[in-house]
Amino acid sequence: MADLNPPAPIVVGIMYPPAWDIRPAHALAADLDAVRALDPRIEIVDCRYLEPEDLRTARGRPGAASRPELRSLAPELTTEQRALLARVEIALVADLPFDVAALAPNLRWVQSCAAGNGQLLSAGLPTERIRLTGAAGVNGAPIAEFVLARLLAFVKRHRDLDTAQRARRWRPAFGGLVQGRTLGLIGVGGIGTQIARRAQAFGMRVHATRRRVELPAEHVDRLYHPDDLHEMLAGCDAVVSAVPETADTVGTMNTAAFAAMREGAFYCNVGRGSFVVEPDLIAALRGGRLGGAALDVVADEPLSADDPLWTAPNLYLSAHCSSAALEHFTEVFRLFRDNLGRYLAGEQLRNTIDAQAGC
Repeated sequence: MADLNPPAPIVVGIMYPPAWDIRPAHALAADLDAVRALDPRIEIVDCRYLEPEDLRTARGRPGAASRPELRSLAPELTTEQRALLARVEIALVADLPFDVAALAPNLRWVQSCAAGNGQLLSAGLPTERIRLTGAAGVNGAPIAEFVLARLLAFVKRHRDLDTAQRARRWRPAFGGLVQGRTLGLIGVGGIGTQIARRAQAFGMRVHATRRRVELPAEHVDRLYHPDDLHEMLAGCDAVVSAVPETADTVGTMNTAAFAAMREGAFYCNVGRGSFVVEPDLIAALRGGRLGGAALDVVADEPLSADDPLWTAPNLYLSAHCSSAALEHFTEVFRLFRDNLGRYLAGEQLRNTIDAQAGC
């Protein structure tokens, strides 16, 4: 006899843009099957939601929730999207509409597919009802490889070698060593730890900033409090920032910070573009204070064609692509399944985000 009172479904909404998952279709299908296998009550619905890149960047900044002009730029929800959101209990997302708590009265948990989550905080999360978790650690390995690639390209003078090859000139351009040099990390979370691990494998000393300096940090030789950032900068041959955007981090790397760095040092930012005062970075490069820099993130994305960053000397620019796209969602779903199992068991979720800290 059929159950007259079947258990209520646990509706999981897949909301991230399909174009972001470049894996073969069977890989996504297998991941969704693995999610369903965790509990027979799970029902998966496709309710994709995508915002323009410039809006996502703007929403990631402190105070975005109170800016009415941003709300007017958000995509209009369709009737179908509203109906699906009203049913969703769990969502796997990149973006969320403003006031999502009202749009999704059954929503209890949001899993982000990215490490940075400022745009989700501006949706009014987390709340007492809705938990928010990030994807910290998912991109640690690929971003760390990217950082080391940029650092090695600078130290080994790859740009000079490429220029000579294009000019068909047999012109030696001998590089230096990273072994024995000091790398400074601003932020030693999941990404920073992976960078530190690889830097030590190359024989580098690793210094880092962290608020809890009394606790040991894996693969870090010396810790500094953020208030002592300039002291750390003065002792480093290369500096990497990998921190989320908060009111405290905006504009950290400015003229004073670049002046504190060793002359000819290298700077790389894979965190948030607002961390850097871009005119100050350009001035440090043009004046020779910095030997080189790499930005995978900028303050306003996408970067306009007439932005002076394009012509800044010894600057490596990339379009926010330091992660590994093919492997990214395999790792995201691995984290999501683990957290979903914890959610179903009433356990603490991994990567829970503090609305005040932004991480």
